[in-house]
Amino acid sequence: MNKVEVRLKDGTVCHGDKFDLDDYRKLQKIFSDWQDINRDLKSLGGRNLNVPDVFSEALFCIFFNAVRTNGEAHSYDCVSLDSSAGIQVKSCSIDNDCTSFGPTSTWDELYFADFAPNGYVDGNVWFYKIDCDIYSIVLNAKKGETFKDQQLQGRRPRFSIKSTIIKAQGLKPVLKINLLEDKIPEVED
Repeated sequence: MNKVEVRLKDGTVCHGDKFDLDDYRKLQKIFSDWQDINRDLKSLGGRNLNVPDVFSEALFCIFFNAVRTNGEAHSYDCVSLDSSAGIQVKSCSIDNDCTSFGPTSTWDELYFADFAPNGYVDGNVWFYKIDCDIYSIVLNAKKGETFKDQQLQGRRPRFSIKSTIIKAQGLKPVLKINLLEDKIPEVED
C-alpha cells in the first residue's frame, strides 16, 4: 500500500491509500482468518463478523484503479484515479442485507460488494455498480418517506440493496472474483 495524492471532481486534493497485488495476497489471508474467526464465533453461539470496511474498499481499489480516502474526501470511501469520481462502497456477507447510509452520505458512483452472492460466504465476491436514483426509493411506504426524506430528518436510511435494487432490476455483476483461487482476476473493460 502506498500513500498517493488524488484530486476530486470539484478540484479538492486529498490523500489516500493505493493498494496493489501484494496487498491482494494479504487480503486473501485476511479472508481465511476472518472465516476461521467466524467459525469459532458460531461454535460459541455467536454471530459472524461483518465485512471490515478496509476489506471491501481495498478490493475495490485494486480492481477499479482507485484509492481509499480514509475519511479525507467528503463521505467518499474511494476516489477513482481514472475519473476523479467519489465512490461509496457498500458490502455484505449475508443473503439479506440491511445496508445503511449516513444522513449526509453522497457519492458520484455507488458500488456494492456481495460476499455472499450464492447466499453464503464461499470466497466469491461479486461487485455491482448501483446506477439508479436511490434518493427517491420509498423506505417507509406507510409515511411515504423516501431515502432523501430520511436523510433530511438526520436519520440513517437503511434498506436491502440486494433485494431492492440488484434482484429487482436484474443487475449483473461488473466483476466477479474468488478469494480462494490462486489466480488473480483481471478486470474487464
